[in-house]
Amino acid sequence: MKQQITKNAIETAFLKLLKDRNFEKVMVKDIVEECGLTRNTFYYYYDDTYNIIEDILERETRRMIGLLDEGISIFESAKDIFEFLEENPRIVRHLFGSAKKEEMYRYVRSMVEIVLRHYFELQTTGQKLSEQNRRALIQTSKYAVQGTIAEWLEQGMKTSLLKELEQIKELFSVFFENGSG
Repeated sequence: MKQQITKNAIETAFLKLLKDRNFEKVMVKDIVEECGLTRNTFYYYYDDTYNIIEDILERETRRMIGLLDEGISIFESAKDIFEFLEENPRIVRHLFGSAKKEEMYRYVRSMVEIVLRHYFELQTTGQKLSEQNRRALIQTSKYAVQGTIAEWLEQGMKTSLLKELEQIKELFSVFFENGSG
């Protein structure tokens, strides 16, 4: 319990600092000052700031998989993440505008693929769908999500990601209703 409280304090401080500066300018020294911990405490939990992002994304991945297992739709389980991105454009800009933006995209791709693989395994169990077609479905869906986020970033985050999510949801519901899945 104490471990999670400490990790939450570090993550909160990190995200707060990320609102005001680019990713590579958020230093461990600043994080520990912001949350009132020592550098040793920080390094007990994390090797560097990339580990904070990995930890957040891994937790969100587990949360989404848990929701899928409970029968919540993939769109409802993704809503929180899309809301966070939309409500925190400065954090998003500082993460994806950094010199390490390719690493950020790699983290997101990995998370999206894990969640989609789990989702489609749940959705297609018992169906006559080859493994090759299942992989193609996962890849296509992954590119749709990644492309939506990338385009949103490239266009200056002016549109609503939640509306984009609704459009993807509508397209997929048509796809599955027609028996194509």
